[in-house]
Amino acid sequence: MQGSTILLVAVAVVIGVGLAYFNYYRAKKRREQFTGLAAQQGWSYVPSNPSLAGQWMGTPFQTGDNWYVRNVLSGPFNGRPMVAFDYSYQTHTTNGRGQRRTTTHRFGVVVMQLPGALPHLEVTHEGIFGGAVANAFGFRDIQFESEQFNRAFRVKADDERFGHAVVTPRMMELLLARGEIGWRTEGNSLVGWAKGDHDPNQLMSRLGLLQQVIKNVPPYVWRDYAGIDPRVQ
Repeated sequence: MQGSTILLVAVAVVIGVGLAYFNYYRAKKRREQFTGLAAQQGWSYVPSNPSLAGQWMGTPFQTGDNWYVRNVLSGPFNGRPMVAFDYSYQTHTTNGRGQRRTTTHRFGVVVMQLPGALPHLEVTHEGIFGGAVANAFGFRDIQFESEQFNRAFRVKADDERFGHAVVTPRMMELLLARGEIGWRTEGNSLVGWAKGDHDPNQLMSRLGLLQQVIKNVPPYVWRDYAGIDPRVQ
């Protein structure tokens, strides 16, 4: 019996050491990838910047605890300031026996500066059940003429007129073609996010999507809601 216990302990130690080395190697590899991307694009790179965790209010921020911001890239993307990073937080649950379980939630975040501050608007995927379940509980989103778009996306805005002004048929066409991440306008930031760690190729693609979203906002929206003319800028 004692020999079996020792063997189990030894196996557990080996597994623990193996997992620790795997996580270390994976983190080191990601740092190298993003350091290389920063050098290639002329961006700055820092391994961590905790202050970014409290800069925005919506998903995936301001929930859970143990917020971490890692692999931070910042600089211009086709002339527009951006910042991109790995973000994670933890939540905790307790079962009937008092055992506590911790879950780590990871996201890839990309943020692009807008020409001016806009009201709140959020566009996310409907999920596997579409909007039926959410609507049944009273969480209704803005509806558009395209049923295909309504089935694929949820659009929420403090001002419904603003939502319709931004999500034009041209914007819907863009998002149906490549709306791979959720995004929202928050002040002068366009915040995009997706679950899981992003790789350099995904990061570049998502920045490209945010840029296209900005380009597809009609000029009168900038004038009426932000008080600017983006063509002058």
